[in-house]
Amino acid sequence: MPLELLKIYNGRNLIEYTLKPHPLFNIIYGSNGAGKTTILESIYLLLRSRTFRSSKYKSFINHDAVDCTVFSRFSNHKTPDFESSFTLGINRSRNFSQPVIHLDSKKINSLSTITKLVILGLITPDSFTLLDAGPSIRRKFIDWGVFHVEHDFLSDWRAYKKILSSRNILLSKFSKEFKLNKKLTPDKIQRLDCWTPQLTQLNNKLDTYRTNQIKNITPFFIDYIKCFSKSLGNEITLEYYQGWNKEMKYEDFLNEKFSEDLIAGFTRYGSHRGELKIKFTKHLAKDILSRGQKKIIIICLILAQFKFLVQEDSDNAHNLLLLDDIDSELDESNLLILFNILRSFKSQILVTTTNNDKFNFLDIKEHKMFHVEHNKDSS
Repeated sequence: MPLELLKIYNGRNLIEYTLKPHPLFNIIYGSNGAGKTTILESIYLLLRSRTFRSSKYKSFINHDAVDCTVFSRFSNHKTPDFESSFTLGINRSRNFSQPVIHLDSKKINSLSTITKLVILGLITPDSFTLLDAGPSIRRKFIDWGVFHVEHDFLSDWRAYKKILSSRNILLSKFSKEFKLNKKLTPDKIQRLDCWTPQLTQLNNKLDTYRTNQIKNITPFFIDYIKCFSKSLGNEITLEYYQGWNKEMKYEDFLNEKFSEDLIAGFTRYGSHRGELKIKFTKHLAKDILSRGQKKIIIICLILAQFKFLVQEDSDNAHNLLLLDDIDSELDESNLLILFNILRSFKSQILVTTTNNDKFNFLDIKEHKMFHVEHNKDSS
C-alpha cells in the first residue's frame, strides 16, 4: 500500500485534514473550492517540495498561517516489515525559502532522494496544454522520465547548460566583430573551438537518453491509444527531434553552422532545442486532430511514461497517480476505457471530482469515496 496515511495542516483552506486512502482507487468528491485539489496538491508538495498549481509555494499556505505541514506514512502491505516502508513529512514556511523535510524522523537536504522514493504521475486540467504548448514543455516532459532511469542525466544536463552558456557568452561577445569584418582572429576562434568537444560529448549523451526514453514509452502509448481508438492508434507516432540535422554528426553540424551562430550570437542547435513531435498520418497531431482526440493523446502519453517508470523500477513498491477533475475532460465511455487501463496498473490512484456518481462503475472492494467539505476531517 503506497500511501497509508496523509495529514495536512494549513494547506490552503484545509486547516487540519486526515486521509487514509485505499491501496487502489480513491474518489475525492465535493463542491468547488472545498479542498479536493488541495489534497492532491499536498501530496505533490510532499514529494516535490512545490505545488502544481502555482510557481510560488507560499500560495499553498493558509492565509491565516505562517507555515504548512504535510505528513505521510507509506508502507508495503504485501510485506509490512519490508525496509521500503517509511514516514515522510515536509514543512514550508513564509519566513524560510528552503523546505524542512524529515524522512523517518531524520532531516534530509537532498530533494532528489525524495523524488525517487515514490514514482508520481499527475494529470490536471493544465496537462492538456502539453500538445499545443511550446517545445520546452514537451522537452521537460521527456527529461522528467529520463531523470528517473538515467542516474547521470541531471549532472550531464547541468554540465551541458554550463558549457553552452560559456560558448554563448563568447558568441555574443564576438558577434559584432564578425559581422563587421566577416572573420575572427585565430585566438578568438580557438577560444570558441575549445568548447566544442565537451559540448559534443554531453550533447550526444543527452540525445541518447531522450531517444531511449521515447523508444521505451512508445509501445505503452500505442497500446493505450488503441484502447480508445484503433484507427488513431494505427496512425499516431512519437518522434524525437534532436535539435539539429540528424543526417550529420553533431560536431560536424556545429562546425558547419559556426558562422551562423556567430551572426546570431548564440548556439542555435543542440539538445537544448530538442523536441518531442507527436504526428498523425505524418502531420503534427496538434494541427489536425480534434480537441477530444488531443486530450486522449495527452492522457495516454502521461500514462505511458508513468507505466514505464513503474515497470523500470519494479523493486519500488511506491507509486501514485493523481488525476484532478479527469471526468470533466472525458465523456462516460472514455472514462470507462481509462479506468479499465488504470486497473491493469495496480497502482494507487487518487481522483478528484464534483460528481461521485460518475464512478459508480467501480467495484466496492477496489475503491474508497471521500467527501470533502470545507475544513472537515475525513479518515
